[in-house]
Amino acid sequence: MTEIKRETYYSHFDINSHMRRSAIIDFMQDCCTISRSSDPVIGELMRSGKALLYVAYRQLDIISQPRYREELTVRTGLFESRRIYGRRTTEILGADGAVRARSYLVSTLVNAETRKPAGLTKEQNDRLELCPQAEMELTPRKITVPETGGREAPAFTALRCQADTNGHINNARYADLGDELIPADAEVKRMRFEYKSSFMPGDRIIPVVYDTDSGCVITLSNDSGEVCAVVEYCF
Repeated sequence: MTEIKRETYYSHFDINSHMRRSAIIDFMQDCCTISRSSDPVIGELMRSGKALLYVAYRQLDIISQPRYREELTVRTGLFESRRIYGRRTTEILGADGAVRARSYLVSTLVNAETRKPAGLTKEQNDRLELCPQAEMELTPRKITVPETGGREAPAFTALRCQADTNGHINNARYADLGDELIPADAEVKRMRFEYKSSFMPGDRIIPVVYDTDSGCVITLSNDSGEVCAVVEYCF
């Protein structure tokens, strides 16, 4: 289990004085990066430049809002590896010890040159450091998109400031994109992200929003009509 301390500041909060959902993911992502770097197998592969980790799916459950200038504890651990993909859970705890947010993440190991899936050997997989998963519901990796009723929203352009060291739009930025398409005062209990293929800076992102009984589902497509990501909100 990897654990870090983070404090919330002004830049982490939105127009409603709530911590931005993308900032919550950023805190989790930082802890996950430290965890991966310290792993004797994954850390070595990533430092060698031979492999990268892509996020394939994320579930974010928001239990209560972090406060301004609150010291948070972020902890994460990989609980399963299937050689090509791994599953981990991450928690953010408030200063009072109560859980503020939880995340379930599925990541895929890819070859740094080809960007194609690259599996671990059995010996490498057996050496991974695994931890018990956090107590939370783990939802399916595939998000069901309604067959009808979608409305196309104005397109975005993927920006360089949204990209990470892998060169594509960072997974946390999809929360910012989705948040532009829901009511500003929506109380979000859960978000799910299914990442199919990457957007690169300069790409046009075409959103289609589908209202559901519990919130909404948003597809993000490119100019070719390919759905590259799906985001689900539960209010």
